[in-house]
Amino acid sequence: MKRILYSILTLFLILFIGCEKDNYDAPTSFLKGSVVFNGSPVGVRSNATQLELWQNTWDTRGVIARAKIAVYIAQDGSYSARLFDGNYKLVRLSGAPWAAQTDSIDVTVNGITTVDVPVTPNFSVTGETISYSGGVITSSCTVTKTGTLNIQDVTLYLGTTAIVDHTNNAQSQSLTGGAIANLSVPLNHSITLNTTLAARKYIYARIAVRTSGVTERNYSPVYKITIQ
Repeated sequence: MKRILYSILTLFLILFIGCEKDNYDAPTSFLKGSVVFNGSPVGVRSNATQLELWQNTWDTRGVIARAKIAVYIAQDGSYSARLFDGNYKLVRLSGAPWAAQTDSIDVTVNGITTVDVPVTPNFSVTGETISYSGGVITSSCTVTKTGTLNIQDVTLYLGTTAIVDHTNNAQSQSLTGGAIANLSVPLNHSITLNTTLAARKYIYARIAVRTSGVTERNYSPVYKITIQ
């Protein structure tokens, strides 16, 4: 009988402690903003490019430890993270479509905190126009070199949803080599819609520029194009 009571008491203590651990309050504050160049958001591939937040914490021995929080960037350049109030260091990671940054940004989160993150893209896409006529999507844009690396290609992507990028598209056309040798003039694309896209009421389109040796691209905003 004593063994049964002991087992029940032990089980009760385990459940009680577990409930106590589960009852910690969740973070209620937010850090949000956009990755920007010259005050304007920088478009990226959805949830492919990250920022990192670091915070000093203390382990059970009272020793300072650093905790990392990954923050994904949405395709329009915005980001948000639910956090506890406190001091953080925000890091811009390498491998993104902008120049590497070795410094961090000190951030103090208190309630809803907005911090825009400045970056210098290797190339930028501006002045874009995308239109439809007679089964063909045409586009024009200006690509400006803002970094020190070389350009690899400029691509027009078409898709059936508002998420459009290198890995989420139904049709695309890339300009390479001599077609992008002169960035002082507008760059033009033309895509004849396939049967699936031509049958839709509308599609989505977006232009991206890729830097040589860099996986991720800089993107224009997404445009909704009426087909019929």
